[in-house]
Amino acid sequence: MTPAEHDALARLARVHGGQELQAAVLALISPAENSKSFIAWSHETHQTPSAPLLRGNVTELSDATRLPCLEALLERMRQRPKPERRVLLVSTRRVMAAIQPLRPLDRLHWLFMRRRLGDRAPQAAHAEAENSFADLSGVTMLQIARVAAYLARLVPGPDRQAGEAWYRAAMSQVIEPELVPPCSAPDGDGLAHALDEVEALPWMLRPVLLRGWVDAALATSARARLPHDAADALRLAAGLLDSPLPPELARHYIELDWDH
Repeated sequence: MTPAEHDALARLARVHGGQELQAAVLALISPAENSKSFIAWSHETHQTPSAPLLRGNVTELSDATRLPCLEALLERMRQRPKPERRVLLVSTRRVMAAIQPLRPLDRLHWLFMRRRLGDRAPQAAHAEAENSFADLSGVTMLQIARVAAYLARLVPGPDRQAGEAWYRAAMSQVIEPELVPPCSAPDGDGLAHALDEVEALPWMLRPVLLRGWVDAALATSARARLPHDAADALRLAAGLLDSPLPPELARHYIELDWDH
């Protein structure tokens, strides 16, 4: 970690006010190089005097710290009053709308934020309901396949053929290879619906599913290491599934020791 990043994290660690949290979170989910996104961010944060400084701090962060920082700030925002959380989600939609076309990772950021800031997670099945993936219904397996097909746009990298190879490898760990459906990514509404089903899996199956996704990603990626967007997609999926990170994925990040 560079001295500049260390100082930036120290300043972000002191952010607790609603407006400052909003400015920092919006900076973290908007690409720095996109001028339209920057204009939208500026409009949403114009009443926050410290916003430019906070955005400057965000630009100092490495790939290994951006998502852990976002998670920590969202946890703080979760403690704020519901109207403030609602304002942040509305502002997030406007900032993301400025990014055209919307990136696949943006959709995962949005669903993750919505869950962290108040959406109730679907009620998980009882642990004894299904003991293995073989016990799951065909409908549930299809929704797992739809989530995997969406992730294949990012994992193990931007190459479409590599993504489809990852999808087949990942799905073959939970279903017979000859039964794996075609890799067909859903739209945004379809992804949200599919995630509702997958998030309700028994808690013992969700870490197994995520570990299989990570193992397949490492097996099909160049040099057995994940690109940044692929690692972020899998970490966001872990957050949505309320699953711990497999060690191979956790090693991509610097975990923050912040008091919430």
